[in-house]
Amino acid sequence: MSKLKKYKFPLLILIAFLFAFLFTSGLKGVDNYTSKDEYCMSCHVHTEADNSWKYASHYNNKSGVVVHCVDCHLPPKSHSSYWPQKLKAASKDVYSFYFKDHSEINWNEKSKAKQAKNFTYNESCTNCHDNLFPLHLSKKGDKAHLYYKNNKEKLDCINCHLDVGHGGKKMHKPNQMFMRKVKSDELFTSSTRVSKFENFTEQIPGTDVSFDLMAIPATDSIPRFFMGKIEVSWNEYKAFLAETESEGRVEKNTEDLDAISGATPPFGDPSQAWGMGKRPAITMTWHAANIYCKWLSEKTGKTYRLPTQKEWMYACNANGKEDFFFGGSLKNYKQKNFPMNLFKQANERINEYVIWMVNSEEKTALPDRVKANPFGLLHMLGNVKEFCSDQITVNGKTEHVLMGGSFNSELKDLRYNKTDHTQHDAWMLTDPQIPKSIWWYSDCTDVGFRVVCEFPKIKSHE
Repeated sequence: MSKLKKYKFPLLILIAFLFAFLFTSGLKGVDNYTSKDEYCMSCHVHTEADNSWKYASHYNNKSGVVVHCVDCHLPPKSHSSYWPQKLKAASKDVYSFYFKDHSEINWNEKSKAKQAKNFTYNESCTNCHDNLFPLHLSKKGDKAHLYYKNNKEKLDCINCHLDVGHGGKKMHKPNQMFMRKVKSDELFTSSTRVSKFENFTEQIPGTDVSFDLMAIPATDSIPRFFMGKIEVSWNEYKAFLAETESEGRVEKNTEDLDAISGATPPFGDPSQAWGMGKRPAITMTWHAANIYCKWLSEKTGKTYRLPTQKEWMYACNANGKEDFFFGGSLKNYKQKNFPMNLFKQANERINEYVIWMVNSEEKTALPDRVKANPFGLLHMLGNVKEFCSDQITVNGKTEHVLMGGSFNSELKDLRYNKTDHTQHDAWMLTDPQIPKSIWWYSDCTDVGFRVVCEFPKIKSHE
């Protein structure tokens, strides 16, 4: 006993050391076991990702090096947040595995950069790719990585390199195919002649594209005008892109150079793979929308432009005094409101007219999803926010007015008089080009526009 007392302190240190060794060894063993790809896939059920992973450059590459699930979806093991993030991810996956219906999970949306950046870590990328300027990197790559180096706190590697983990189209290459014209045998030879103030269908000469315009009567302060029944669709906008695309080069000499300067190809897919056709065209800049109106005016011999904020509000609410053209104020549509919601849930009424955060599934919708407003216009609220011609100064910078709310909007942001504005610099943050594109937003997917056609300033068209 006396000897034990004599060596009590060294024994305690030895026992503590053995305990720490066994604990660490056990923890390391648990970590190694739960870091295997097979273990991740056994609980994190995502068949598309499991398959596409083996076709991406992090698995299928010249070096033969395989990058594993934990290498991208957890911080580096040396990082202090490794274990907290691993436990957090494990808890979420176990909960989803046992308590969620996997068939109802929108995997396509979760695979987009907006969602994917929540499950990847810049530290993990740079842990392997510590040299951002290798000799084989192109000049454009050098510029893009320099931009990232100078703006690390604002940018994510995944924005440009979404394809490396699970395959797909390369995000940091111009999408030339998107600009390609689809051939058609039946083309309009002239635009629609308009002599009366009534609804009409415009024909874009040289294309097979047409669209509807609604006659909006005058008020004491607003002259009468026509407005697009729906937002400018991909059908319409792609006709413009196919005809004017010229890598930004000016094609002929004119005082208004921008009007005939072609749009540069976008990076990635501006439609977000949601479909095109009559869905609203999105991600173009205010400048691009304005040039589209000039092009359309030249093609048709009419005067097309973006609406003013005053015109937009009138066309939306038809001089109504309530928050929504379908009736009621914001307080009327609270779920517990009585008696308005006694026989019909608040969202049911809204969903008849609006695509918003409740019913959008985080994407744009076709025109037939909603009912029209009193002037016959569709999607005036929700779906996409719409450019107006009005300028506004925000923090010393010129921005442009947006109206209408979008598929991402809450109810309070859908009121007809709710004014928003562009955020040009923020919406161009991850554009890898230097100088940045004047045609496409890289970080905004819920803004589009609709056109106004002036009357009686309609020119004759030969």
